[in-house]
Amino acid sequence: MLTLASPVLLARMLWALLLLDASFSAQKGSWDNPTCTQGVVSVPRGARAMMACNISNPFSNITICLSVAARTDCQYIFRNAPQGNTSQDGWHLRVQGGMAQLVIEDAWDNQSGQYKWRLQGGQINVGITTLNVSEPQDPLFTPYPGPESPRPLHEVGSQSDMVFVIPVIVILFILVLGMWAWCRRRHSLKLSNIPQVRGPAPCLWASRGTGWGSPRTWPGHSAAWPCTHRG
Repeated sequence: MLTLASPVLLARMLWALLLLDASFSAQKGSWDNPTCTQGVVSVPRGARAMMACNISNPFSNITICLSVAARTDCQYIFRNAPQGNTSQDGWHLRVQGGMAQLVIEDAWDNQSGQYKWRLQGGQINVGITTLNVSEPQDPLFTPYPGPESPRPLHEVGSQSDMVFVIPVIVILFILVLGMWAWCRRRHSLKLSNIPQVRGPAPCLWASRGTGWGSPRTWPGHSAAWPCTHRG
């Protein structure tokens, strides 16, 4: 009797184990596996900020509260928010399926702190995100860009050549211009030193007994001969 009952009992035990394993596998596949924004979200005052939490299953509802360092309690922003879009005092919650986004269009100091999420899906999970709102950067302040990356050698060589060639060209141009002006001035000085020719000097006539300045005649000739020019 025990021999016949033993195989039947063993088969029942194996069947129960299979059902338990199938139930555990189905339950394991339905875990929410929540993931939220990691680290600290830092934005300047007045900028847009966004934080998110996602799960594997669709959300049933979401509750979010804000905890500030100076306060011990957690101020509720949204309570049991359903699927869709919900807004409250500058916070905007968007829930679609297993994705939830908390958006702040203009972040201010009173919205800084630690956000605690109560996520209701296949299970109840808790997520934490942190927002830091900082002073806006002064537009007159220009941050130091850091060390300049080294440039290729051919660019450095070409720029150094241009720095050397340009002054040489300017100096040569000044020298040429100065030589041209000097030559022109010298030529004008030479022209001014040359005596001006005003025609032949008047010739004096000589005659016997009369001296210079009178016509000179010879016997038998009535015409006057020109005298030689003196001086």
